[in-house]
Amino acid sequence: MKKTFYLIALSVLSLFTASSAAGQTTYLITSNKSWSAVLPNTCANCSIVISSGVTLTIDQSVTCQNCTFEGGNLSMTDKTLNIQYAGSIFTTSFKNIVFQIYGNNGKVIVNAPLSLDGATFTFNNGSYFNTSYDVDLVGSVVNLRDNATMYSTGAASTLIRLSSSSKIVIGDGSVGSAAAFTVSGPTLKLYGASTVVVGNTNNMYYNWSNYNASPANSVNAATPRSYSTSTSTMNCGGAGQHACSNPALYGPATLTSGGTLPGSTLPVILTGFTAGSNGDGTAGLAWETAMEQNASRFEIERSADGSSWSKVGVVDAKGNSSSVSSYSFTDMRILSGTSYYRLKMVDLDGSAVYSEVKAVQGTVLSSQISFFPNPAKEYVNVTLGGTSTGTVKVRLISQAGAVLQEKSVSGGAGTIVTFPLQQMASGLYVLYVSAPDGTHESSKLLINRQ
Repeated sequence: MKKTFYLIALSVLSLFTASSAAGQTTYLITSNKSWSAVLPNTCANCSIVISSGVTLTIDQSVTCQNCTFEGGNLSMTDKTLNIQYAGSIFTTSFKNIVFQIYGNNGKVIVNAPLSLDGATFTFNNGSYFNTSYDVDLVGSVVNLRDNATMYSTGAASTLIRLSSSSKIVIGDGSVGSAAAFTVSGPTLKLYGASTVVVGNTNNMYYNWSNYNASPANSVNAATPRSYSTSTSTMNCGGAGQHACSNPALYGPATLTSGGTLPGSTLPVILTGFTAGSNGDGTAGLAWETAMEQNASRFEIERSADGSSWSKVGVVDAKGNSSSVSSYSFTDMRILSGTSYYRLKMVDLDGSAVYSEVKAVQGTVLSSQISFFPNPAKEYVNVTLGGTSTGTVKVRLISQAGAVLQEKSVSGGAGTIVTFPLQQMASGLYVLYVSAPDGTHESSKLLINRQ
């Protein structure tokens, strides 16, 4: 197969304003950044795109109105993320995001519909998760560890829907965990293999209402099954257990589409995952688990673009373990450009959750960048080098990480694209060029309006 490399002879770079149909401003986070450095305290109509393997740290309490998040990692310690909508009701979405919340004062307060797609939210310590509108989990996991709590309010018409093997996991496997999930009003719906896991006798699910379920894995399916947990005497009233107190359900227990089952199916607790180039055309992956229960295997998946994934290997899990277990895998065929890796952690029942995504740089896009004119003032020319069989995206990004202009170009070596710069202020900008196979290149450009 012919390899494609994109060599850029630039005469300076610029792109059309990256705004979605909904009028959102796109912020492209390509390196580890803090929120205060790249985003406003109140971010309205923001599309926040975080590159795989990159972490955006929320270092102050912030508000996001009509926002979307995609890719990469979020981290927050003892701060508050307020999620709201402005104007018409807007669903805030998190796609393929891994979000870690730490500290006893870490809070995610959601006053808007919320969608998690391929995302993992982990609340640690005494952090807090509050929702008051519809919540949709699709192939996603909410982990409530340590003494973290989730509290959902609303009318019975407010829905909390879990599909595509989604999980809300109450507890982290330790006896000291007192994590809890309270549903006060909304209707919980489970589809297919999705579950709510109550880890141990100190973890609690609290809901006066029945939860509804369907064996079909589609939120459009009817939910003919209805199960009550409000009068359960499971795991209470005995020696070393809490007194039975309606409607509390203590663990270990699992809410499934077939009813409430004794025992928990806690997923693998992944405590470390690294990936890097071995320098010989191979990539080395290593990970550790702090606990495994009914774990079957780890499937290693690779992607050239962070969206389309293929399985490149399988490592058997130990199955059941309460101690640290270490694993490794070598990918013998690292891709040119950037290879993205994730772990698919599969339980014995076939349900699965995903790890965060790691990026490994293979063949880097060769650097042959020149600017004309340099510094730029009114315009800039971009000349593509090498051979091109796909669409190359060129973006102009501010120092704060906002995508200011973007163009997509199809063509071979020698293709020239001209960008007007009359509306750009003087200063330094970042030019980011990406190819279909994941290769990319960035460079700083100077615009001088004087």
